[in-house]
Amino acid sequence: MGFFKRGKKEEHHTSPQNDSEKTAGGFLGFALLGLPEWDKEQYISDFKELWGVDIVEDEHDDPENEDELIYANIDGMTAMIGFMNMPVPNGEAEYWAQGNYMWKDGVDIVKTHEAHLIISVLGDYDIIAKGKLFVKLAAAAMKQENAIAFYNEGAVFPPEMYLAFCEPLKNGELPLLNWVWFGIFGNEKEIGCYTYGMRRLGKEEMEVYVPRESADLNKIRSFLLDIVGYVVGEDVILKNGETIGFSAEQKLPITLSKGIAVDGNTLKIGYGE
Repeated sequence: MGFFKRGKKEEHHTSPQNDSEKTAGGFLGFALLGLPEWDKEQYISDFKELWGVDIVEDEHDDPENEDELIYANIDGMTAMIGFMNMPVPNGEAEYWAQGNYMWKDGVDIVKTHEAHLIISVLGDYDIIAKGKLFVKLAAAAMKQENAIAFYNEGAVFPPEMYLAFCEPLKNGELPLLNWVWFGIFGNEKEIGCYTYGMRRLGKEEMEVYVPRESADLNKIRSFLLDIVGYVVGEDVILKNGETIGFSAEQKLPITLSKGIAVDGNTLKIGYGE
């Protein structure tokens, strides 16, 4: 789908702070385990089966704990998977699980986790390459027999959902739904969708709201997903005061201001079908 983005002459005032600069590349997530154990060898086998890549571990500085850690160079980047024999602290996973409107029993299931795997890609690499590797690492964790969910700040997914979302990656496409959560938020007058995860990709989070009486959340979500795909896939930076459109004639306004459903500043996109 083609998009038409139009700039605006710079105005002489201070723009809102760019929040995407704070967290770009910060890929960190947690595989929630129903029992306090994991099968490291199975993880390595599942990674190979999913992605056709052998995990060759780096030499461990702490041999006594090597069964609980994987450090490996994969695709030129440093991957880390660490087993933690405890739930994710402070009820974080349960809190974010409340937002997954596609997982009815998510909160109750997440509450049962007894341990977790920390999954990260360490170092300063190309953000898209880093994000792809992160999804591959997380997907392999979802194949563990006692995996019950994957949590990264913004959303919690059941294993089958996370694995389904990463299918585009096998075809050389971007795993947008693994990276970006499309949440729903509203008040008495308006309702719409917001993104959570764009800042990790070096972009601003986005929000789209319409009057409640004219809201079709499926269409709004698809609209926002199309824009996210354009912005991430084409490495586009949307700016305050610009417009965007699905045609040469359509001019939907872009405003950077304090977030409604998301902390910090977000891009408010005018809605248009």
